[in-house]
Amino acid sequence: MESSPSNEETVRPMPRNLWVHGLIMLVLLLLVNLAQTILGICAILQFFWMLVNKERNEAIARFGEGAARWLSTTARFLTGRSDERPFPWAPW
Repeated sequence: MESSPSNEETVRPMPRNLWVHGLIMLVLLLLVNLAQTILGICAILQFFWMLVNKERNEAIARFGEGAARWLSTTARFLTGRSDERPFPWAPW
């Protein structure tokens, strides 16, 4: 017996040009690795900032929040949950 998809598991149509989609996925995978490295550096900088100044650096915290949103959007695109392309194809 075949079950129908629930509201959360709706069947999405395939992207129009699968090869372009795949190329974008490859670029995003490289950018995700770069973002992880940059976030690691930011975490270290934030730690030392808090150690010295006894407060958070707001600019680093805002950047981390933006990076988290970008990683979330990118993960949804890479896993096929969404066709919304993240930065650099959309505004940051």
